[in-house]
Amino acid sequence: MKVLSVLFLSSIAASPSAATSVDIYTRYFGGAKGGKPCYARYYDRAHLNTHPHQTVRRIEVGFDQERRDDKATKNIPADFQASFGFMLKRSTEWYGQELFCKVVADHFDCYLGADGGKFRLTPEGSGLRLQITGGGGGTDQIVAEGTDWGEFGARGGDDRVFILRRAERKLCNRAGAN
Repeated sequence: MKVLSVLFLSSIAASPSAATSVDIYTRYFGGAKGGKPCYARYYDRAHLNTHPHQTVRRIEVGFDQERRDDKATKNIPADFQASFGFMLKRSTEWYGQELFCKVVADHFDCYLGADGGKFRLTPEGSGLRLQITGGGGGTDQIVAEGTDWGEFGARGGDDRVFILRRAERKLCNRAGAN
């Protein structure tokens, strides 16, 4: 009996639990900044000059616990919506799309609406590491709409991984975020 108890407890400790999913979701989205966190990265001219293959100059993920397209459904760890926006260095145009995410072990798997691409958000300190995992619209890039189409993240470029820091809510509101 003692051996069975040890094996049972070991298997619980070794597998990711639903509590872990709730904890990561609460820490970075549902319970952060009153359920309205903003994660952003803005690059200055000096940075962009030293990274000529980087095309993104601003990038943001915004969340509002109370906002969803489907008003009957609540945001939960297994299914939540956020907003995503970016600005390319070639213009002052914001591109954005609705973001759909879920907790998977120690990170968030996300995809953009309208076949805009996929990426992973991994907690890093108080911020999130965004890494492109799949392209949209038949490409290997992130694709979103503004007055035209904006895209970034081609293989071999400097736009495949970003560290997004927790930021003031007003920054995410600029891109039409929640």
